Amino acid sequence: MWLAVGLVQVLFFIFIYERFVEDKIRQFADLCSLSNVSVLVLTHKCYGYYIHGRSVHGQADVSMEMMMDNLRKEEKNLCPLRGLEPGSDMQTFEVVLSDRVREQYDKIMQPLKEAPRGQKAGNEKNPMLQQRIRTYYTVNRFLSAFLDHVYKDLDYVVKNKLLLENILDLEFQQPIDKSIFYNDERHHFSRALFYGNELVLLLFDTLLFCIIDLGTQNFILATILTFVIQMFVQILRSLIGKKNLSSQTLVEESFLI
Repeated sequence: MWLAVGLVQVLFFIFIYERFVEDKIRQFADLCSLSNVSVLVLTHKCYGYYIHGRSVHGQADVSMEMMMDNLRKEEKNLCPLRGLEPGSDMQTFEVVLSDRVREQYDKIMQPLKEAPRGQKAGNEKNPMLQQRIRTYYTVNRFLSAFLDHVYKDLDYVVKNKLLLENILDLEFQQPIDKSIFYNDERHHFSRALFYGNELVLLLFDTLLFCIIDLGTQNFILATILTFVIQMFVQILRSLIGKKNLSSQTLVEESFLI
């Protein structure tokens, strides 16, 4: 019964709610475009996801009237498309970076790891804070130049996955000379979020419920404990996720809402 209710809920959200009401993942990609913010998420050393959020209007700090006017221009195809490549509206990609790009990124981040610690983050003379600001600026410039094909020895190509790669959900092509950006129409970057792991979490809850039920022979207690543990995991994910986000993006945790 637990598994059946969970599956019905997941299927309802995937096939009905996200299709006819709202899709928060697609809305996030649209928000990135309106905010003029691109997102690179690495779930492994050289593998991750990229959301191209660069505004086609050049800036996002505009009045509400100007923003609505810009959206009307996009609706009437009076401005460039939002995609990473000219003439394309593809904004989301699976990314396989070359070793050289990762090494350059690690080299930029290395001074931050070696910076002195011990003072409060709010102190403007804190060496750690100053190094964090400089590293943030350098990483931002490096990634922007990388995406604009400035570094010919650190370049990338955009392509579609092969049929077998799509079926097996694997990447057979190695990024030896150039990094590879795979077009991602299904917004697989949600896998890096708590939001995109519903089936895994459902399986976890079901197995946890079965184990507690077998051990206590009390399905009511198993239901209560599973719910409590589920809420604890959500809270833990939120706390650890915020600290990780602050560490990886070099944005102070106090600015995250």
